[in-house]
Amino acid sequence: MAHHSTTLPRWYRKRTLLVVLAALAASACDDAPPTVRRADADVPVPAYEAFDYAQLRRVHPTSAAAALAFLETLSPEQRAEAVFNFDDSRRSRWSNLPPSMFRDRNGVALGDLAAAQTEAAHRFLATALSAEGYAMAMAVVGAEDQLAESSLTGRLFWSSGNYWLAFFGEPAAGEAPWGWQFGGHHLAINMTVANGRSYLSPTFVGIDPAQYAGAAGVVAPFSEHLAAGTTLANALDEAQRREAQASAHPRELATGAGKDGFVPPVEGSAVGGWHPALQQQLVDLVALWTRLMPADSSAARLAEVRADLGETYFAYRGDATDADGIYYRIHGPRLIIEFATEGQVSAEGGHYHSIYRDPTNEYGAATR
Repeated sequence: MAHHSTTLPRWYRKRTLLVVLAALAASACDDAPPTVRRADADVPVPAYEAFDYAQLRRVHPTSAAAALAFLETLSPEQRAEAVFNFDDSRRSRWSNLPPSMFRDRNGVALGDLAAAQTEAAHRFLATALSAEGYAMAMAVVGAEDQLAESSLTGRLFWSSGNYWLAFFGEPAAGEAPWGWQFGGHHLAINMTVANGRSYLSPTFVGIDPAQYAGAAGVVAPFSEHLAAGTTLANALDEAQRREAQASAHPRELATGAGKDGFVPPVEGSAVGGWHPALQQQLVDLVALWTRLMPADSSAARLAEVRADLGETYFAYRGDATDADGIYYRIHGPRLIIEFATEGQVSAEGGHYHSIYRDPTNEYGAATR
């Protein structure tokens, strides 16, 4: 994976100083040895285009089959680290923070896997996610290698090896639900599989830098999320825009890491009163998150979103020149999406956070 300049821009150094100070404070207060890994070598990350998805489905027709194939490559000790009971409370133990600030992650780290195990892990991820979902996840992992070129890496453990894969319940193609979790800095995918359908909640996806040069060109996976949210806000009439004005751009996502079970107050413009064309724009915006899942599961989820439009609200705040950047939230009875730029959109590289939740089915609770 290509690397670039080790000199970070001034705006980034100022913002990151706070993160480093917090990491140092966390280290000083924590006597327990870290479980994070500092990978010295790049972890091979196949470009998603390299996968023949038809071939993947022939070899592993289900995500359960791909999961079992990966687990078979692990030693007994690694498997003990990777597999938990479906209802294990550690499933809610995830974070978008750098590894030095959140040390005790679930599962096996990519940086600890042998080459064949790494390939099997990526084959599982490419099977369990859609092509777009796998590309998004790998874009986040790839951004970590951009940060890893910084001298701050020694404190924050930025590395594409510091992403963990865990399973909750034994993967099976039948009715019994099972789940998996993949994450590290700026990424926490929590997916449950039951009766052939995937359920995605809660899932945090962020990126920093939001745009960088990859082997195949510019990588900017959140450009659609930014443009589609802004386009939708600008398409509202004057009264709807006033209603949609969010009360604040939150310092942290209201429903992000550590906020399981929290439902923020409803605010924004009532989507049920919008023109059908605008409603479709909102559904298309939601699809940017649901398409992390395989196509059938994404379509089933979007049908639920459409059914709830009469109780759904859209809130938006900011613009490209705003010092706080842009924030929007989509809030329905079975849906919470938040998207936020961390600072001005025009800032070099960019830094984005997002969360997707179904409050009625966190960690597949409704599939039991």
